[in-house]
Amino acid sequence: MNTALRTLTLTGAAAAVVATGFAAAPAQAHESHGAHASGASATATAPTGPTAGTQASPEQRRATIIERANFWAKDPVPYSMERTAADPNGKQYRADCSGFVSMAWGLKSSLSTVTLPDVAHPIKKDELKPGDILLKGGPGTGGANGHVAIFNGWADDSHTKYHGIEQAGRTGTAARDIAFPYDQDSSYVPYRLNGL
Repeated sequence: MNTALRTLTLTGAAAAVVATGFAAAPAQAHESHGAHASGASATATAPTGPTAGTQASPEQRRATIIERANFWAKDPVPYSMERTAADPNGKQYRADCSGFVSMAWGLKSSLSTVTLPDVAHPIKKDELKPGDILLKGGPGTGGANGHVAIFNGWADDSHTKYHGIEQAGRTGTAARDIAFPYDQDSSYVPYRLNGL
């Protein structure tokens, strides 16, 4: 199976949310791997779309997050800290790593690795589920100092690597297997979106 399109099965309301045909807006590539904007306050950034509804089950919400992430991965969006790209509904998000996670999570605006912890909480490695993230974030992680990738299931039985989806400087949006926690960099911490 093509890991760039690895998805969970969607059902009912979750499938309806992502069943749009909008193409991603063009974005300009940026050379720095893992760099991202450090602005974007977490105020008024609660989930608005697929991650906000209380009608959908947690499994449906997770499936929608992965489907939204794969929307950029199926036709990789070039990385940029300045440009934006559209989500499946045409809403624009910054085309860097934290803007990508903001898009996949359906937040109202693009956060940064500095502000993503304002809408998420740390979890343990054994609690990771598709739609969670591995984050080098919080204070001091602006610019090229932080990065974030979306977790999409374990790639091996010993849980030493996982299927990740990320927005990176050299590749744009990419799905790849990543050594835990992030290419064995222990500064990355598992996080889960609040309310998920």
